[in-house]
Amino acid sequence: MNGLIRVILILFSFAAAVFSVVFLLMLLNADVLSGMILLLTRMTEQASIRLTMVIFWIAVLVLCVGAMVYGIMTGRLRRTRIRSTEIGSIDIGVDAIESIALNAARSAQGGIKQARARALPYKGGKLRLVLTTVLYSDVEVPAMMVRVQDRVKKDIERYTGIEVAQVIVRVSRVEAISARIER
Repeated sequence: MNGLIRVILILFSFAAAVFSVVFLLMLLNADVLSGMILLLTRMTEQASIRLTMVIFWIAVLVLCVGAMVYGIMTGRLRRTRIRSTEIGSIDIGVDAIESIALNAARSAQGGIKQARARALPYKGGKLRLVLTTVLYSDVEVPAMMVRVQDRVKKDIERYTGIEVAQVIVRVSRVEAISARIER
């Protein structure tokens, strides 16, 4: 997740928690409720404070809508990909797409020890695949990862018929090849 988005969501969550506590206190105690009403009445009487509060609440509204759009647009591909044929429909699940991507990554002979795949939605009904890998130490990383990207893209498109827009390969770790000790 993008760092800026994470900070904005943390600040928004904190503000929502504070607002919830104040609202609960207003419901539980009549003195707090009357104090808040008095405070709001005084704030609306002064034009500069009123303008500041309008700008603040518009910013909160924009953050709410932005968080909602971000959550919807960057969410995991949750549903299956459906292809209709003359006989019926073909449902290709997210797990199947991710398994094909993992098999393609391992069969590309790119020195991958472990991998995780994630299929995400992209514009125009296409897919974006993110592979997080652990490599052996004797791997020429840039050249081999390009081979892995090409193989994953071609295999997904060939086996599912779904167009792949991006294949992102993240190398999380490089592990040394351990020598065998014979006794």
